[in-house]
Amino acid sequence: MKNILILIGIIFNCSSISAQINGVGIGTSTPTHTLEVNGNLKLSGNLYMENPGTYTGSSYDAYLLVRDNNDKVIKRYVPATSAFSAINSAVYYLRNVNPGGLNDFNTGVSATDYYMVIGGFIVRGENDNSVVSLTQPGTLNHYVPLYSARSFIQNGIWHIKFTPNNGRVFNLKLDIRLSVSIYRRDMLTTVNMPITYNMNGNTSGNGSAPVPVLP
Repeated sequence: MKNILILIGIIFNCSSISAQINGVGIGTSTPTHTLEVNGNLKLSGNLYMENPGTYTGSSYDAYLLVRDNNDKVIKRYVPATSAFSAINSAVYYLRNVNPGGLNDFNTGVSATDYYMVIGGFIVRGENDNSVVSLTQPGTLNHYVPLYSARSFIQNGIWHIKFTPNNGRVFNLKLDIRLSVSIYRRDMLTTVNMPITYNMNGNTSGNGSAPVPVLP
């Protein structure tokens, strides 16, 4: 009886060592990791990762796991096959713009899926003329250049505009470069309600930081 118990113990220990070296496979007989699941994994309740470790490899073969707010499923986000990556930078080079500025330019970017922010701009005259000034219609007087550059939503699509302030116009046609950033919704951004604070005529005040609105 003693010999049988010893034999069983030896077999059990060998099996444990083999499983630890080769890993545990679900849906695969040749796991390459400690736990490798080949197929769909369904979890009920909460998932906690106490010590996921730090990834120091190349981002070429690394992906981000995200939760789809529509079907509540954890999915792999692959920038190479996505319509846009998580953060996108683009420069709109708009040539031969009317001296009155750019009132409405349809970017074609969905406002349902993305946010758009104008980060900077360069204004030149037509044919890269560096001498550009603002004037008032019907006069030759020059004014301090003040512009409005903003992105806005119309019919579910992001539009951009760039116009002089106070009814001014440019003295010639323009070439405008607008640098924009496009952020994927529900991934890296949250939109908070406007923060209103009565300054009561003071030049300084204290407010509260926005609280992230999590799904």
